[in-house]
This record gives sequence, structure tokens and C-alpha cells, in this order.
Amino acid sequence: MMSLPRIRQVVLITDDLAAASAQARELFGFTGGVSLDEEMAKLGFEHVIFSFADTFVEIVSPLDPASPHGRMLEKNGPGGYMVVVQVDDVPTLVDRAAGLGFGPIMNEDYHGAPLTQWHPKHLGTLAEIDQVSPPESWHFAPAVFEQCSPDVARDIVAASLVADDPDGLASTWAQLLVREAPQDGVVRLARGETLTILPADGGPRGLRSVDVVAADPARVGDAVELCGVTFRFVAPSPQEQS
Repeated sequence: MMSLPRIRQVVLITDDLAAASAQARELFGFTGGVSLDEEMAKLGFEHVIFSFADTFVEIVSPLDPASPHGRMLEKNGPGGYMVVVQVDDVPTLVDRAAGLGFGPIMNEDYHGAPLTQWHPKHLGTLAEIDQVSPPESWHFAPAVFEQCSPDVARDIVAASLVADDPDGLASTWAQLLVREAPQDGVVRLARGETLTILPADGGPRGLRSVDVVAADPARVGDAVELCGVTFRFVAPSPQEQS
């Protein structure tokens, strides 16, 4: 049984999807990806989703450079765009958020899965919080699992966000996900995973780094950069090894 809440996906944004996708394949050994061109075009993007074992990296690129996202890219360059967290009860989480004084900017049923998105001012980045059934599945299954490439990195286990109010945002995340009070901006999720909120340092806000479990123990401690986001290779936690 999958332990939740869990980081299931991170989303990066770029102005050159072909180049970023090629780099992702080179860095992580991805052999294929999943794209829903028509569906994403309605949202103003092209994209590709790459799979580790059962966690995912999506790269999106705005179709119109003059769109708000295109202008954001021109200003800040490629970077982190969104963090996607899986929970076991989205309706209850939405009610909990209302008690904290805010709500989702999107709340819909997506192919039978409750899907919500949340404004960066509340969670430090554009965030998606979803529920899927069965929990081991995910959006675009089975294609995303058929394309998995876990030979370089096995899974996403942590993400760090940069924000102006790290303590406040960490507390909000912890209350929303019903986790213990954060220490030093670290929100502890299931099975040793973490979501860390760091103080602003003059650079772009939002998703700044991602930890992935190294398939080769010799790579623990290495780091690579993709679309302006640092991916750090780490050892599995004791909970993940169990």
C-alpha cells in the first residue's frame, strides 16, 4: 500500500522543449516520454512527461512567447514550474484549506481523479494536489509506467522551494497535509520524503531543487541541472528500503 502524502511529479518550464528533453534523456537515461499534444495545446503548452519508477518529471513550454508564461520565461529563464503531491482525500483537503482561509484555483475531476491546483502565494509555487485510484496508479497510466527509466535515478523523494515567507508557507503545507509542525522549513511527508521551504535569496521563487534516489550508490552526492532546477542524487531512506 502506498504511503501518502507523497511527491509524485515535478514540472519544469522551458522555452526550448526539444533541447530540454534531449538533456533530460542524457542526464537520466530516459528512453521515451509521454505527450498529450492536443490536450496541452488547449492550455497553451507543449510538453513531455518522463518517468523514473513511479514518479515523474514533466517539462512544459509555452506555445506563445507573448503569453504570460512566455513573458515569465523571458524574464526569469527556464526553471521550476510546479510540484505535484498525491493525497488520499482531496475533498477533505479542500475543506481543510477553506478553514485556513484559501482555496484551490482549480478543482475538477480529471478522467475520474480529483485534481486541484493552488496559487503560488499560498504554497510557494504553483502546486497540484491530486487523488488517484488505485493509489499506485497515476495520470496517463499505463503509458507513463511503460516508459519508465529507473536505471540512473529511481524516484523523486524531496523538493525544495524558495519563498519570501518560508516559515509561514511551511506551516501552511504542514497543516494542509496534516503533518507534524515543520522544523527549519522542512515538512516531512510519508516514507522519509520532505518538502523544504527556503528563504528567498534574490533569485526566482518557487521550485529550486529536487532529490532523486540514485540507482548507482556511487552517484550519491552528485548533482545535475535541468531547466534551471538542481537535481541531487541521494541514497534511499530506511523507510524507502523497507
